[in-house]
Amino acid sequence: MTICIAAICENGKNIVVAADRMFTSPLNVEFETEEHKIEIVSKFCVAMAAGGSAYATEVIDPVRSIFGKRDDALVPDIANAILNQYKVVRNQKLEEQVVLPMLGNDFLVHRAKNFTVAQYLQPQANVYQQIVAISSNYNLNLELLIVGIDKTGAHIFSVSHPGTGFNLDKLGYSAVGSGAIHAVISLSLTAQTTHRELMETLYTVYDAKKSAEVAPGVGRVTDIAVIEESGIWNCPQELFDTLESVSSDCHKKNLPDLKRVKEIYDKQHK
Repeated sequence: MTICIAAICENGKNIVVAADRMFTSPLNVEFETEEHKIEIVSKFCVAMAAGGSAYATEVIDPVRSIFGKRDDALVPDIANAILNQYKVVRNQKLEEQVVLPMLGNDFLVHRAKNFTVAQYLQPQANVYQQIVAISSNYNLNLELLIVGIDKTGAHIFSVSHPGTGFNLDKLGYSAVGSGAIHAVISLSLTAQTTHRELMETLYTVYDAKKSAEVAPGVGRVTDIAVIEESGIWNCPQELFDTLESVSSDCHKKNLPDLKRVKEIYDKQHK
């Protein structure tokens, strides 16, 4: 449970990303820490995860070890690598948590002889069908956003169950986590597009994060970074304070002059 947001702006010259610091342990315990959720994968690319932090680490770290020192890494290649690693981790956890507990060590002996699950369970069709049914519904409960800029432009990719990737460059923004619906609605209502200026996008992303805080499991602490052609810049506290001040002023002015409404109300109420 969390919120991670990304929005392209300045016609692809910049991307604003934001996340809370709410983490979920393998025991499904939620807590806020000093750890940042905006994970740098390469000089111009970050990954953000919603779901179990342990699974997220197993997906992101192997990819970072490949692309972390490369300045010429293409974001679609990084996204594809994360997608493949997501599938690897899902298959590993599926075997550890479903297949082996059901079949036991005898299956390991047969697998060493190149037996597949289907071959091993050929005499036990019902058990095989049961494993297939459980496997099809097995969910890591992990969503990721892969966001970055390369020589081909600005990119936003998402990866989610059961190992499916989406290119969100055209829309230009996305969010994952329990507060994703609130954040996306906020961005859509403010007409966020890839053509919007950086300062406006900083505000709309910040406001979308604040909107998402009403969702369960979304933390109050916020991190924001700007991905640009020269690298990744983390926003300092002074900028957060200014955004909060601007946001408060804006919300105070949201209501129109209600004098005429009060007059009609009072008249009709009598």
